[in-house]
Amino acid sequence: MKCNSCGSNLTIDDEVCSFCGAANPFAAKHRQQMRHFTREFNKTKSDVLNTSKHQSKLFVKITLIAVLVAVNMIVWFAIGNFYSVESFFNARKINAHYTEHKAILDEYEKNRQYLALAAYYDRNDLYDSDKFDEYRQVVNTCNYYSSIYRNLIEVVMGTEYDYMTKEDKAERISEDLEYMYKYSKPTEYSDEEQYAPVHQECMNDLISDTEALLQAYFEIPEEDIAQFESLSKAKRQIIMEEGLVLYE
Repeated sequence: MKCNSCGSNLTIDDEVCSFCGAANPFAAKHRQQMRHFTREFNKTKSDVLNTSKHQSKLFVKITLIAVLVAVNMIVWFAIGNFYSVESFFNARKINAHYTEHKAILDEYEKNRQYLALAAYYDRNDLYDSDKFDEYRQVVNTCNYYSSIYRNLIEVVMGTEYDYMTKEDKAERISEDLEYMYKYSKPTEYSDEEQYAPVHQECMNDLISDTEALLQAYFEIPEEDIAQFESLSKAKRQIIMEEGLVLYE
């Protein structure tokens, strides 16, 4: 299973991506399924004991073991196939409304409504359908923009989030920007459809808008912002931290 934000490997038990911190939408459903199977397991165990109380102890043990083995096999099979089965049926539902979804995504992309584009894609689980793979890198880039925007607002408003300081948020912004630069550039192994001109132009505009946002709020000099992409992640963080004095 891949993280929808950065593409890192996830397990079904991971509530968030250990690499970028994005939420795993299948973790909650997995926990719900486990609670359901646990209840069924305990109910089956109780039924076997109640109906077998007049039988021999050996037969009860054999029956109980057989039932427990069967239930465990069902549970593990369901867990192993839960994601793929749910994705299959969700993809069919999505594809039935392909024209509607595509029109909305195209409109958001055309109008450079980055946050709306990412939210719509995630809210409707469009990553389950390969018909919408062409938007994947645009959405990844938009998700990083969303994270940058949120952390920037918290810096400006002076909002403390958990244990994160303003310096921590500047570091997170620098990391997210690094991924934006990375995913907006195709490699020799990239899906050409994901970097079609219409998507590439949107990602380029998104990066320009992000840099302009950071320049305005951190008062980054023009010469620094002009070469921001070529700078190291650490150097970009230092430049932004210099602007934190504005919000002390």
